[in-house]
Amino acid sequence: MLGDINNRRPDRQLERNLIFLAYAIMFLSLSLLSFFIYPQYSFYILVAVILWNIVCILITIRILKVSEHAIGFGALASEILKDKTTCFRVDNAKGEAILANKPAVDFFQDSSILSFLENNIIDSAANKLDLQKLTSAVNKLQETTVVLSINPKKNSVFVAAEWLRITVKPIYLNKTDIFEDEYSLKKIHKESYIFWTVENITSYKNMEEIFAEEKASLHNFLDFLAVGLYTCDRTGKIEYINNTLADYLNVDKNTAIGKTIDEFVAYQSENMSKTEGYYDGNVVFKTADGTSEAFVKQVNIRENNELKIRGVVMWNLPNDKQLKEDLNQMTDRFDGVFNSAPVGIILTDEHQKISLVNNQIAEIFCKDKEKILGSDVSVFFDAPSCGKIKNVLNSKTAAEMCTRFETSVQNIEQDKNIQVVACPLKHHFADQNQDGLVIYIEDATNKRNLEMQVAQAQKMQAFGQLAGGVAHDFNNLLTAVIGYCDLLIQRHGVGDPSFSDLVQLKQNANRAAGVARQLLAISRKQPLNPKLIDVTEAFAEIDHLLVRLVGDQIKVQISYGTDLGYIRVDPVQFSQVMINLAINAKDAMNGKGVLNIATRSERLNQPYQFGADIVKPGDFVVISVTDTGCGIPAENINRIFEPFFSTKKNVVGSGTGLGLAMVYGIVRQTEGFIKVASEVGKGTTFEIYLPAYENNITPVATVEEQAKDEVILDKSGKAALKTLSDPVASYDDKMILGLNVSVFDSKRALSQNTQDVKILFVEDEDAVRTVGARGLRRKGFNVVDCISAENALEHIENGEHFDMMITDMMMPGMSGAELVEIVHQKQPEMLIILASGYSEEIARKELAGSKDFYFMSKPYSLGDLHKKVMEVLANHDQ
Repeated sequence: MLGDINNRRPDRQLERNLIFLAYAIMFLSLSLLSFFIYPQYSFYILVAVILWNIVCILITIRILKVSEHAIGFGALASEILKDKTTCFRVDNAKGEAILANKPAVDFFQDSSILSFLENNIIDSAANKLDLQKLTSAVNKLQETTVVLSINPKKNSVFVAAEWLRITVKPIYLNKTDIFEDEYSLKKIHKESYIFWTVENITSYKNMEEIFAEEKASLHNFLDFLAVGLYTCDRTGKIEYINNTLADYLNVDKNTAIGKTIDEFVAYQSENMSKTEGYYDGNVVFKTADGTSEAFVKQVNIRENNELKIRGVVMWNLPNDKQLKEDLNQMTDRFDGVFNSAPVGIILTDEHQKISLVNNQIAEIFCKDKEKILGSDVSVFFDAPSCGKIKNVLNSKTAAEMCTRFETSVQNIEQDKNIQVVACPLKHHFADQNQDGLVIYIEDATNKRNLEMQVAQAQKMQAFGQLAGGVAHDFNNLLTAVIGYCDLLIQRHGVGDPSFSDLVQLKQNANRAAGVARQLLAISRKQPLNPKLIDVTEAFAEIDHLLVRLVGDQIKVQISYGTDLGYIRVDPVQFSQVMINLAINAKDAMNGKGVLNIATRSERLNQPYQFGADIVKPGDFVVISVTDTGCGIPAENINRIFEPFFSTKKNVVGSGTGLGLAMVYGIVRQTEGFIKVASEVGKGTTFEIYLPAYENNITPVATVEEQAKDEVILDKSGKAALKTLSDPVASYDDKMILGLNVSVFDSKRALSQNTQDVKILFVEDEDAVRTVGARGLRRKGFNVVDCISAENALEHIENGEHFDMMITDMMMPGMSGAELVEIVHQKQPEMLIILASGYSEEIARKELAGSKDFYFMSKPYSLGDLHKKVMEVLANHDQ
């Protein structure tokens, strides 16, 4: 077959045709020569010449065709040599390149391959030996292959060594079949070529090194694995044993190789080397400590057409008894964690069937655990929730693994808000591949209600802050209005036509002052006169008032508890609380029904969360007010204490919506709290909890209680005052025809003339300051009025002496309390009167370190102002 290929080669065909042409020309020449030697045969010779000419022409034509094929054959050879990575090059006997593909041209250029290798070879003994072998093969025209490492860019530190696989092969174009021995003269004279094949195997070498490193690393890993490993042949002779097993058996690795595995076994029911297929079980080995039991897993494999035995030895494994004890402990722990978890836990299968629940789920669903097991989750969840749970089962990504949502429980009598977290449950250790869900459920009903209470308390606090600020500014305005009314009344007597108008004006101003006191009640800053009173006696004084207030068609039933103790409240404000609750009950019952009022004692053993406040444990007197009215809808139950909130819209005499807000403020100011229970169509119950006291105990605010007092801001936003938890005594007004006639009635005479009394009047409100200063000047006092505390200090710093200072508490910049402290240091003998729209206890708390001041509540009339000044001067003269 190879001979046929050579015969078909164009160069061989061209060679044969040239030989035929040479023979034809030779015969043609002989024919021409015979024409002259044998003329008598000229005709035959002429025919022969013509024939040989025709043969030569035909051979020549054949040679031209074969030449075209020979040229194409060279091009075909050149195409065969082309390769993108491998270098192919043919050199002549002088080492010059006569044929090369593009990679060879780019890599070697025009230089000799041997010279290129000598210049770029990496200096090493192996490289030098391989290069010498390559040079000898080229010189002796022998075929060989070597691998060399070179650095084609020795001057660069960023280029690593490259590995080349080089093959040389001699080419004989004129090879014959004779003289094939090594010493034939043919090899010296004939034309010969060298065919170079150079392949870059750097990546292969790198992978080979990495593989060697990985192999060594794997060998070390197996050698020091935590379990013993061994390999035996089919007869049980050890071929490999790792260090771990050798140390366990207390033998040297090299000594153990060649011995049978049975030689290290102390006891076993059958020879391990005779086991067919596989073996696993406990085996007693001979160890350094005598004997030791270990678990063996052994399999038979076929490697290189030979049967091998490979085994793993594990020791210190627990026995069945220990495993059972561990399993029982794990079960107890799981049961304890599962059933004692503060949240409900449900385990389901892939079809959302409930397979396991804990005790909390039974409480949340209000069903026995046995009735829950086997049910579908759709029984207890609505359709949207079931869709979310199903999406968890079908989740594909980590982001979809768990879902959290809020919903309500289905098919139970009472509404419950729950928070649900559903996560996929994967079986990683069990043999079954069945997956399911784990659903965590938290009953958030109380939490949601508490959040609503806190939000309501925060809203009430915000309303209180607003109401207090409005009342404070309102009192300043009313002080100016009442003061100017007093100035006008002094000029227009009883017989003056304007007198009645002025009286009406002042009466309405005093009514507005009552509204301001209601706002202060909401903000828990109204003046109080708390006393220790008996609840039963307090109701005995107002029960007839409540009966007349609710009407004849409403039956009032009052039941008193025993041993209630005392409560510390302002009697007037306590009456106001009961009146407001009675009026609300009357409106709820539409003028007909039963109003039950009951008292009892109760002890709180734990702190009680009331809105944003924490009520301390202790004894309380509980006043329960129950009506049989229409009840309060659930959507309004959290808003009933909001100021100006009322469901009685467009009803004549329905009020302003401040009644329950006042009740809330007064009760909270007395350190109590309120519980409300209502059912639409059946009625409402208000339970007021007030701290209980013994008759001979006067409560004192603790440091902790004082720390919780409310901060009051001045007009600039600066913290000016703090509310006082322990109220003190206040004052009472007497009104006749709208005029304040509570003028100081003292028969004591002052020791000095009023003109000799110098008063520093400090007030930031222009109207209040102007009317107050005018009123005092009309009474003969020497008054210096100041717009701010800083302005008042300027007079004192300039050396001016004052007998009395009247100052507002709330002013921008420096507050009245701060001014009083500075004045006490500079002029200790100066008499101080503090005026404020808030209660006196606020001033007492703010100036707890000083008791040498008097208080006057806003709004005040000029008569009140004159009365207070005269009272202070008279007390000072004593």
